[in-house]
Amino acid sequence: MKKPDQPGQLILELIDDLDINYAFERSFKFSGNALLGNRFLLTITKTRIPEAKRHREIIGICRQMGMPDDFLEAFRKNLPEADTVDFGFEANKRDCVYKVYLDFLSKWKKEAAGTPREDDPFVMFFGYKWDPCDPGKRALTRYVWYPSVSFERIKENFSEIFQGQKHLEPFQIAKDFMDIVSKKTTPENVYYLDVTEENNPRRSFDINTYKAGLQLKQLYPLLARTFSHYSIPAETFHALYNPIRTKAFGHLSGGIGRGGKDFLTVYYGLEEIGKTHEAKHLRPINPS
Repeated sequence: MKKPDQPGQLILELIDDLDINYAFERSFKFSGNALLGNRFLLTITKTRIPEAKRHREIIGICRQMGMPDDFLEAFRKNLPEADTVDFGFEANKRDCVYKVYLDFLSKWKKEAAGTPREDDPFVMFFGYKWDPCDPGKRALTRYVWYPSVSFERIKENFSEIFQGQKHLEPFQIAKDFMDIVSKKTTPENVYYLDVTEENNPRRSFDINTYKAGLQLKQLYPLLARTFSHYSIPAETFHALYNPIRTKAFGHLSGGIGRGGKDFLTVYYGLEEIGKTHEAKHLRPINPS
């Protein structure tokens, strides 16, 4: 595996070497008593890479990131049916996680178009996640998309995920978030995903709401409740929040993590990065 000078730099260098446009999105995560702000998601569209070397280039990136062999085998098998590939990174004080996702939107369109069951849940993404310093720490994540789901059903799903009194506040925050979104857009303009992992208790959701046209500052009351719930000092949160407060609010994910603790994550400011690194907004469909 190629060694980066700084955590997360490896992914950026490898994608830059492709010399193509890509989408770039940042996020911050509340979990335990921690605020994790060193997180990003980078998305490439396969067709932007010449077909003759497309899969070889993408698999080569995964190899250089140190993707575990069993993940690499599964990834290689599923890659031909995917439309986009997402590369993610998250770091805390102790370690970091690399993430690679496959998106199957075209597969869904082919299988579901014109059929009576086109609104059925569909496995839209696979996520392969591992610690590059300890590949034994890894998880395969499934993202099930609900093509047609009401705001009320989404809130019912939140209730099923955040069970128990100790998870009451993140549940209420997620519900209140949906109430705000419902005043800005309609259900067909949001993308709701149920998230599970093999061999661990994680159960969470991801809901993409870029089309609601919200900025982070419009969600500040909810964000304030969130950093208070997770015992994050106000000055710590504001150091992260103030420079980005006018960025587009992208999507909210949350639920119960692998260790049984609740979490909430905010994604924001999706941009398209060109060969000259000039950014412009791009409509997203991808998850956390």
